[in-house]
Amino acid sequence: MERVKAYSELPSERPEHTNDKPDLRWPQSGAITFDQYSVRYRDELDLVVRDLNIKIKAGEKIGIVGRTGAGKSSLTMALFRIIESASGSIIIDGKDISKIGLYDLRSKITIMPQDPMMFSGTIRQNLDPFNSFTDAQLWNAIDVCHPKDHLKMLDKGLESKVSKLLPWPCQPPPPTHFLSFHPPLFPPLS
Repeated sequence: MERVKAYSELPSERPEHTNDKPDLRWPQSGAITFDQYSVRYRDELDLVVRDLNIKIKAGEKIGIVGRTGAGKSSLTMALFRIIESASGSIIIDGKDISKIGLYDLRSKITIMPQDPMMFSGTIRQNLDPFNSFTDAQLWNAIDVCHPKDHLKMLDKGLESKVSKLLPWPCQPPPPTHFLSFHPPLFPPLS
């Protein structure tokens, strides 16, 4: 009961939607700016990232390196607003992400973790849990990752079952934590 009580007293996440909705096509280019950005895990703790100023151009590939505890994973958590800023802002394609709802943000960005995994269900469910993309768009994204020939050999293609947690059959591009915005990952079909 103590644990239930403790969880019930935790502060809620911010709203899923706000009045400041991004355009349906947002983000289009994927430019990211951290402007005087600082973050901590709880109010009483020290900052884990302090006064970060960086501009990442659209399409630019960057690597974030540092020792254990330097704040690399905290930046990823900050992009998804799993932890909220102590000060400063993160701007993606001209939009301050602290002003938009969590669903509106999190449904538009994707992370490919260092050790990609697939969960029970179908390949389609793993790639597109909201059923937002066509087969052609999914195959295009798979082609970028290079397991297309392997997946084409499966009897049911995208509807093939994944029976247990298993490694994704592609080598992620360096750096091994890869942030993706849907339009660049799923470009318009020509």
